[in-house]
Amino acid sequence: MAVTKIHPIKTTLNLSIDYICDASKTDEQILISSYKCGYQTAAFQFAHTKELMNSSAKNLARHLIQSFMPGEVSAEAAHEIGKELCAKHLNGKYEYVLTTHVDKGHIHNHIIFNNVSLVDGKSYISNKKSYHEIRNISDQLCNDNHLSIATETVNSKIQYKTKGKSYKEYQEHRQGNSYKSKLQYAIDSAIRKGKDWDDFLRIIQEYGYEIKNGKHIAFKLIGQERFTRAKTIGDDYTEVRINERINERHSLKNIYAKKSFVNPSSKNKVIDISTHSLALQSEGFTRWLKLQNLKNMAKSWNDISDNTADLESFYTKVNAIYDEFGEMQNQIKMIENEIQNVTDRIKNITTYKKYKGINDRYNKSNDKDAFFRFHEKEIILYEAASDVDCQVKLTHFFI
Repeated sequence: MAVTKIHPIKTTLNLSIDYICDASKTDEQILISSYKCGYQTAAFQFAHTKELMNSSAKNLARHLIQSFMPGEVSAEAAHEIGKELCAKHLNGKYEYVLTTHVDKGHIHNHIIFNNVSLVDGKSYISNKKSYHEIRNISDQLCNDNHLSIATETVNSKIQYKTKGKSYKEYQEHRQGNSYKSKLQYAIDSAIRKGKDWDDFLRIIQEYGYEIKNGKHIAFKLIGQERFTRAKTIGDDYTEVRINERINERHSLKNIYAKKSFVNPSSKNKVIDISTHSLALQSEGFTRWLKLQNLKNMAKSWNDISDNTADLESFYTKVNAIYDEFGEMQNQIKMIENEIQNVTDRIKNITTYKKYKGINDRYNKSNDKDAFFRFHEKEIILYEAASDVDCQVKLTHFFI
């Protein structure tokens, strides 16, 4: 069952995005996705879209939270469900940053999306209709992924009872405060970090749990009165399923690394981290990539050292690469300057259109001095935008 909440962000958008992207909450920033923006620059890009669309909306963004029942879904599956929710509800009209948090007793998604559409400049309308659409899409996705659905048609005795739990235990379980939900979270976390079954058990013990091996494995948190058999907290927590989940996670990691991260044709080559899209989104992958680069460089150096006759040609090639790299940097700088010039021109055109009417009224005014005193700022901005030589000055004025 997924519970959804949404609220507006009126100030400190950058702090809100920093919070949801916290590495300790997002499995070292692996569980982060974004659309039409980078999560590091999302606040700036949201504001830029608002400016380009000439929007006067007061809200900077919207913050949507999608929470799942403890133990019902893996972090990776929850993240994919969050992506599908964004695709179906936002329809590609709004930039967004999506993160999945694993630091609490329940998996939950945070989605911060621009309040202004990058397609038509219209502000997002948040009301009962839009919320029910979010809820319906979320429920449908839960149904498609075989997760429980919240229903309001059953009577109260059935509504607040799941698998024999009392209402009090159900509420604690839903909030991640019961000992069973804490154990589920600990097992999920240990599965994500453990390399194999023995490593999984070691991590569980580090979390403060005692282990009892019998017909079925059981765990007890230090200070807890009785052991809890893992099989009683869900079908995904039997010994067999825990082993399978550990193996599945590492298999997926290997497939993901081979198919998404490493280009077979780039074996033993040094990869430019500064331009690699995945490295820009994940600090963990950046560290891995740096290590791979060091290994590849060391191997290349050993290969060259084995044949000293090639050292001179090697140094010649290195110098040529440095020269090529310097030329590329100059070209990048020229492109950046060109982009900045285009941005300045767009600002000038926007300002020109915005204040042209006031300037026309000023030219037709019988008392120009009085009109100028009342509209001094608008007239100065219009004249600066009209003057090509004042573009740089206008840019500083906006900043």
